[in-house]
Amino acid sequence: MVFIFHTCINCGKRIIPERLEILPETRLCKNCSEKMGSDMIVPETKVGMDPDTYKDLLGAVRS
Repeated sequence: MVFIFHTCINCGKRIIPERLEILPETRLCKNCSEKMGSDMIVPETKVGMDPDTYKDLLGAVRS
């Protein structure tokens, strides 16, 4: 199967330029994205602290 840039990989319809301007990596049209969910792959970033430090902070008393 051959995919053409700016066409939806699900239904084959054209992806509107306004959507591509906001989400240039998208491969789904608006309708398919609403039905199937996002096709964007966002790398997971680790934010926060380890569980033990978090538990210590929860038990801390504010002064």
